[in-house]
Amino acid sequence: MTLHYTLNFDDFLEYQLYASSKSKQHKKNRNKSRLVIPIIYVILGLVMFFLKRTELAILFILFALLWYIFYPLYSKGRYKRHFENHIKEHYKNRIGKENVLTFGDDTDFIETSDFGSQSRIQDSEFDKLIELKEHYFLKLKSELSLIIPKRAVTDHDKFKKLFTDIDLDYVNELDWEWK
Repeated sequence: MTLHYTLNFDDFLEYQLYASSKSKQHKKNRNKSRLVIPIIYVILGLVMFFLKRTELAILFILFALLWYIFYPLYSKGRYKRHFENHIKEHYKNRIGKENVLTFGDDTDFIETSDFGSQSRIQDSEFDKLIELKEHYFLKLKSELSLIIPKRAVTDHDKFKKLFTDIDLDYVNELDWEWK
């Protein structure tokens, strides 16, 4: 089986957002940012309350509550903008270039080629196949991933079977969305 496809900006963006949503460090940072600011404002509100500045105390506590409620929306957009800028800077030469994946007859390797390189990846280096609505991500043990848009695959069952035949973990993330 041979796949010919080009990756566009949205393909790279979806991979970056998916990887971020599964990153323990990114989750930890987002949770910390969601909690630290409201805690500071609640403390300031309590200080204002003890200084008999009730209006200011209520304002600080209200701001803390609003931050806690609306921070997920803010961080969703902030992270997305960050990854968009990252892709524009670091992947600009890879967008729109043809990629070719060739699966060996005995499926013990994949040959990849793009605009300037070729490589052969042994199946022992595969970690898992992740399926989203519009993409497959073939994650390698080295933490790198191959982005394979579903539009490039004509027979999805045969494609998935290539990996299940070698006992590769299959992760169904069809319901995943960036939050």
